[in-house]
Amino acid sequence: MGKMEWFVALRYLRGKRKIGFISWITYISAAGVCLGCFVLIVALSIANGFEKEVRDRIVGTFAHAKVFQYHSRPINDYEQLRSRVLEHPQVTGASPYITGKGGIEHNQVQEGIMFTGVDPVLEPTVTEIAGVVKHGSFYLDEMESNRGREFPGIVVGNGLASKLGVGVGSEVVLMSLAPVEGQIDPVPKMGRFTVTGVFETGMYEHDMILVYISIPSAQNLLNMKGVEGLHIKTQDLLRADRIAESVRDHLGGYPFRVVDWQTQNRSLFQWMKLERLIIFIVISLIMVVAAFNIISSLIMTILEKRREIGILMGMGATSGSVMRVFMLNGVVVGFLGSTLGVILGTAVCYMQYRWELVSLPGDIYFISKVPVLVRGFDVVAVYLAGNVVCWLATLYPSWRASKMLPAESIRYE
Repeated sequence: MGKMEWFVALRYLRGKRKIGFISWITYISAAGVCLGCFVLIVALSIANGFEKEVRDRIVGTFAHAKVFQYHSRPINDYEQLRSRVLEHPQVTGASPYITGKGGIEHNQVQEGIMFTGVDPVLEPTVTEIAGVVKHGSFYLDEMESNRGREFPGIVVGNGLASKLGVGVGSEVVLMSLAPVEGQIDPVPKMGRFTVTGVFETGMYEHDMILVYISIPSAQNLLNMKGVEGLHIKTQDLLRADRIAESVRDHLGGYPFRVVDWQTQNRSLFQWMKLERLIIFIVISLIMVVAAFNIISSLIMTILEKRREIGILMGMGATSGSVMRVFMLNGVVVGFLGSTLGVILGTAVCYMQYRWELVSLPGDIYFISKVPVLVRGFDVVAVYLAGNVVCWLATLYPSWRASKMLPAESIRYE
């Protein structure tokens, strides 16, 4: 673009006009673009922060992926299988597990639960459940209860412990519906345990239904030999699905199958992605309103400057030059508004991350502060969206200005 276009465009932006109201519309348009970019950056960063918090808690409670056999067939030589899995270069940990459904009882208070039999030494290599034990420890061997009796250890969630009224040292009865050999009707198989630890993941559902026991205890409750499968931890959390498939191929495929954390929680994370898209679309309407202001201000500017446009075209300015003059008006408004909005939004997110300005009640939410996570892609997308919307808003008014005839424009005045 030539110097003339820039000079005239900037002159129209900052120069005194006969109708001062037009200037205010331009300023309001820039403020609207700035506000839209600012709110979008903050809203998307908060959504990203909550998604990361939920993901970290899910992956901290459960492994990146698990390996098991079709038709829930038990794996007897799991130590050999674990050694083969650890041979994979992108696997950093593997631990055997057994899962089952049943009930837990204490002082005639009963709750349905999902129990997991794990190795207390190996499980911390694949999950962070041992690190979120708030009371007691992740100890699953026999331990003396408050009544002076020794039973296998059990670790329960904070919500379940509150519901049952138990703490470290309490005795609980765990029941499983696995059929007992020699009996036709399914009779619950029971075992008495000593509570050795209480964990808190921050996810209410997990803290209410998950309990952990040792592998021998789970085998006894389920009348099974071997284990159900292996929990594995990968080098790259976000590529766990591809790494898990590679592990299955490394094991020779059938009868082994794999499931990663993303597949297990697909609906939750798809909903979060949809939520972010809705946030982007709805808040972008602020910038669309600002774009209509740009259109109206340009139209009024063109009507006010008909004579000047005619003189410029009479002096040799082309239609393209006139069109670029008024397009630059909107482009400059979009550039200033989006730049300032992105800078302010990023600065506010940094202050929240650095100083935790906005807190949340920890007894209601699973976190004590508003989480923020600024992603470069979101910043670029918001910045481009602000500029593109403003540029599109200039096309029709600028085109109409370029189609004016010089003689008629001067005669009009």
